Amino acid sequence: MKQNDWLAISGVGILLILILAGIFAPLITLYDPNQIDLTDKLSNPSFTHLLGTDYLGRDLFSRILYGSRATLLLGTVLTIIILVLGVVIGCIAAINNGKIAAVIDGFCTLFLTLPSEMLGLVIIAVVGPSLEGLILAIVLPRWPWYVRMIKNDVKKILSTNYVQYAKLSGNSMFVILRKHVFPNIGSQIMVYTTLDMGALITSIAALSFLGIGIQAPTAEWGRMLNEAREVANVYPWQMIPAGVVIFLVTLILNYLGDSLEGKNNAFSD
Repeated sequence: MKQNDWLAISGVGILLILILAGIFAPLITLYDPNQIDLTDKLSNPSFTHLLGTDYLGRDLFSRILYGSRATLLLGTVLTIIILVLGVVIGCIAAINNGKIAAVIDGFCTLFLTLPSEMLGLVIIAVVGPSLEGLILAIVLPRWPWYVRMIKNDVKKILSTNYVQYAKLSGNSMFVILRKHVFPNIGSQIMVYTTLDMGALITSIAALSFLGIGIQAPTAEWGRMLNEAREVANVYPWQMIPAGVVIFLVTLILNYLGDSLEGKNNAFSD
């Protein structure tokens, strides 16, 4: 097995550990992530508090574990939602050449014309800082990009000779999509999804860091960075735990996306 394969497997392993740690956080840590103890605030890492405590005396290790639910698990769920929307709407646009495709293309062009960051901020300004606002701010700017990419991939497959032969043989469009299209675009969709998931998780953390994403007291990595920033001049190490996990997750997802893309290109050649 090549070194790159081992790195990819290690990256997937780290992501799975973080996800499982978030799910089973109550069994791993003894502390409530929102438990305040002002008598033990800003303590250094120790056997009692593995990563120390924050400015309210909350255990940082517990908040990192529970924070993976808000950042990593939420990012995974939103990626799946966006992917499903992209596949369904993209396929509809690809197999229709009339008004339906024109309407879908029009909506995609409209959303893609607007800067995604600005659109997200406008959505949160209208809905208000909340989990619902964060979900809309993440999903709405991204689904058109998936639709456009998947539509182009599907149309390319539908134009091939073997698909044309399948049509002439009387196969329904559903059968053609299931047997010929999805197996051929699945790997490319994985590349899109993996690369975008890193950016999506960064967006969740960034919006929470700005105070307009997931709200206190919920443990979330971006929110933890914001809280650590207020005491960073005196206690700079407070920013390390949340900063490291955000960087690590984003790095792993980008590396996995690049690895998948490289394998796809090698297979195509």
